Amino acid sequence: MEGTEAMIAVVSSTVAPSALPTHDGLRTTLSPEKRLEQTKATVASLVAFGARRVLVADNSPGSWLAERPGQLGPAEVIHLRHPVFGNKGVGEQWLLLAVADLLPEDEPIIKISGRYLLNKSSELRIEGDDDIAGKIYPEGRTHTLSTRAYLLRNKAVALRFWGRALDEVYAQPARIMGARSLIRIVGNSLRPERDGYAYSDPSTLSLEHAAYRAIRNLGLKLRAVGTLGVEGNYGSFTNQAVSE
Repeated sequence: MEGTEAMIAVVSSTVAPSALPTHDGLRTTLSPEKRLEQTKATVASLVAFGARRVLVADNSPGSWLAERPGQLGPAEVIHLRHPVFGNKGVGEQWLLLAVADLLPEDEPIIKISGRYLLNKSSELRIEGDDDIAGKIYPEGRTHTLSTRAYLLRNKAVALRFWGRALDEVYAQPARIMGARSLIRIVGNSLRPERDGYAYSDPSTLSLEHAAYRAIRNLGLKLRAVGTLGVEGNYGSFTNQAVSE
């Protein structure tokens, strides 16, 4: 299996976000109208890149997007309803797992975050026995995977990868990193009602770190690319331009 022939694309999307803040602060500075226009451009870029089918998996609360049918055509819009998470990565992983049943069994899957564009300079491809292609960044003693976009071999790999990345986020508060964490974990075991960590919505590990750990711990074969071919802007804080 080579290249991106017969590729399917999944866009993780929140066109009309909740007003509730994330663990990092403000969720977005952009209006739903602006986010919708940017997500339209995401879909168009995927079609130009060669995706034969595009699924927009959106977890916007309320009915704002649902009242605008057809706005993201030719993509299929899948609406998911789940709690609003302070850790946006947790919300994204549940979103991806929820749409997995709609994916074909043996076809490359490109995942991209809504509002970003994928251009033809992208080096994302699956060759030989590759399981995943993506952009890796060194960070201290470990690495991170850019979760803005990556390419997966097939549905089976996607399910393993998405599920394990979510597990890594949830497991982080229970890891012993030194004496202080050991004391905290023992204390929480004795008096769990005093545990200050949110079990359902942890804030101690980013999805980018968790994704890299998932690749390593699952033994997935990674193709690390030099050019991801993704561009766009952050939706919060400074609205800074992104190009990878």
